[in-house]
Amino acid sequence: MEHSVRLRVRYAETDQMKFAHHSVYVVWFELARIELMRKFGLNYARMEKEGYLLPVLEIGIRYHKPAYFDDELEITAQLTEFKRARFRINYKVKRDDILLAEGFSEHAFMNAQGKPIRPPEFFKNKIGSGA
Repeated sequence: MEHSVRLRVRYAETDQMKFAHHSVYVVWFELARIELMRKFGLNYARMEKEGYLLPVLEIGIRYHKPAYFDDELEITAQLTEFKRARFRINYKVKRDDILLAEGFSEHAFMNAQGKPIRPPEFFKNKIGSGA
């Protein structure tokens, strides 16, 4: 399962050095992750209404080259692992064919009380079918 989104670096996302600030990459990852899920029929808002939460357990980013104001970027999210109630998504941030950053996030299913739970069948079915 993979999906890409495109965006332009906004001025507010840059720092004094004129680079996209390191913290915005996490926001871009989230955007790509939510759109990946949506593409495959997994709506975050619906899952939360049904009592399934997907907190981030771990996140990592490796920066290769800076992004600048008004750069058009492509952020690709790819679900690479799904084990029991946990899954991992890998990300790539590119400007044209230049890899600017790559990273990952790991998530687990929890209920509203913060207790680990099994993923819903509809999630397993979508992940298993790849769509």
